[in-house]
Amino acid sequence: MTIETLFVAVLPSLCVSIAMLLINARWKKREEETDARANARKKESLLSLEMQMATAKMSYAVAMAMKRGHANGEVEDAVDAYEKARAKYLAFLNEQATDHLN
Repeated sequence: MTIETLFVAVLPSLCVSIAMLLINARWKKREEETDARANARKKESLLSLEMQMATAKMSYAVAMAMKRGHANGEVEDAVDAYEKARAKYLAFLNEQATDHLN
């Protein structure tokens, strides 16, 4: 067997190996991007739920204050919960915007 024959015999498998390497690299990158988007959606859903709960707490506190005729500290707690949830949500949106721009 000569060097040329050996080279011709190895060439197809070498080409396929290089092609598979490139394809696997693309798949890995695509999978990482998909995972990052899924994690961002999960975090956004949790923050949105926290905002909804804070809003519900505020609605309940206002309703109870109206029923009793005075605020009993529930409204202040609800406002604090809402402001914390809103700050987290806005921080998340800013983070996503920054990631998108980069």
